[in-house]
Amino acid sequence: MRYLIVYDITDDGLRYKVAETLKDYGLTRIQYSAFIGFLRRNKLNSLIYDLKRLIGDSDENVQIYPICDTCFKGRREIGKHKKYVLEEKKDKVAYI
Repeated sequence: MRYLIVYDITDDGLRYKVAETLKDYGLTRIQYSAFIGFLRRNKLNSLIYDLKRLIGDSDENVQIYPICDTCFKGRREIGKHKKYVLEEKKDKVAYI
């Protein structure tokens, strides 16, 4: 089944970990805080477990919506399609 995953996470580090986890499951970023892709039931359950482990008791929010083929075909996109390839931030190193 296809799933849409959206999140509202204020902590930069946690937000990065959640996005990387979603990419690890083969999901595609369609907005800065939204991913879409196919997951089998066992992968969905594994993803839910991993997200719960990451988020813990924090006040952050992740929502997962199943999207059937008929509903997906009826989607409308307004404006130009964007590619969301975000640069990874690398730690600055000072050599003395």
